Amino acid sequence: MKIVVTGANGKIGTEAVIQLKAAGHKVVSWDIVGPGVTVDCADFGQVFAALSGVDAVAGKPDAVLHLAGIPMPGRAPDHVIFENNTLSTYNVFSACQRLGVKRIVWASSETLLGLPFTTPPDYVPLDENHPDRPEWSYSLTKLLGEKMAEQFVRWTPGTSITSLRFSNVCDEVDYAQFRANPAMVQARAANLWSYIDVRDAARACVLALEAPLTGHHTLIIAAADTIAPQATEELLRSRFPEVPVTGDISGNTSLQSSARAEQLIGFKPEYSWRDS
Repeated sequence: MKIVVTGANGKIGTEAVIQLKAAGHKVVSWDIVGPGVTVDCADFGQVFAALSGVDAVAGKPDAVLHLAGIPMPGRAPDHVIFENNTLSTYNVFSACQRLGVKRIVWASSETLLGLPFTTPPDYVPLDENHPDRPEWSYSLTKLLGEKMAEQFVRWTPGTSITSLRFSNVCDEVDYAQFRANPAMVQARAANLWSYIDVRDAARACVLALEAPLTGHHTLIIAAADTIAPQATEELLRSRFPEVPVTGDISGNTSLQSSARAEQLIGFKPEYSWRDS
């Protein structure tokens, strides 16, 4: 396939481009800075123009991997995050619909499940049936993106939009910082000590783009283990002792489940910080 990757120079985007090319796909990289096509996804005109072909021979793509946007809370004032991320997602979805691009995978987030869990989760391990509880403007943009996806696929039968609810995306640099500063691990209680290796995050993108799906699907993408050295049951007792346990949390098992991602796109996390 010919695939446009927005935010191609970001953490997931860089690795996703490598893996998509290795899988034989033709990739067109978009970003607001760095190499590739310079596109501001918060500007509908730029998105529509670039998606319809950046030169006389490029033509529209078969699919879009939408990773552009402000990647986490605290990187900008709340209203800036809301405006940028919500508009960017709408612009990509809308331009794809108008141009007949029917396959989209985009970066949603674990944060819409209730992070930082000042209200404890209803149960663990978390799955896609857990109530959505966005607590920040950032997570609200992800919830709104998923709600938009539901309507765009309804408006255009045969369209596929997959919302990948990435956990905290980590690489070798992050693992070194966690080891050097145990207090950082304790702070990760805010997302139930979950994470995802950037290589696994990128592979989930590839699998979702290649999967024969239609309609809108939300998938949690998390590592199989926690980011903490302590046993998962110990972590849970220390912070959320009253939360019901509805699945296996033995050993260092993650409190976020990627079981639906395995079922629908064949994704199973392969990397752990413990092996790095």
